[in-house]
Amino acid sequence: MEEFKEILIQIQLADIVLKLDWDDGAGEEWAKLSNLVDGIVCMINCKIGIIFVRKNYEYQNIEHILNNFEIVFTEDYCSEEWYIDVDRLEKEIPEIYWHASENAVDRNSFYILLPYN
Repeated sequence: MEEFKEILIQIQLADIVLKLDWDDGAGEEWAKLSNLVDGIVCMINCKIGIIFVRKNYEYQNIEHILNNFEIVFTEDYCSEEWYIDVDRLEKEIPEIYWHASENAVDRNSFYILLPYN
């Protein structure tokens, strides 16, 4: 986990306008990085080495930090195509622990609200 924290620090130093949203103490596995212009620009998982990057985000400043990550580009994080098949997820990537209750999160439509839009 210390290595992941260091990567997040490096990202923020490389692009100083990025704001980090990640609660390590609460056991969150996903960190979100956002800026005032684009909202959430990156979502990065601390366990499985994947980062989702918005296509409109100019990520060249942080690209060298992401060498060990699988980078997936996406238009946004509010599309109806974003959903969670928890059963498949648990089988294929057991490292991801789904701990939100069904009353808190709708597993059939995974939407992330953009804080600055």
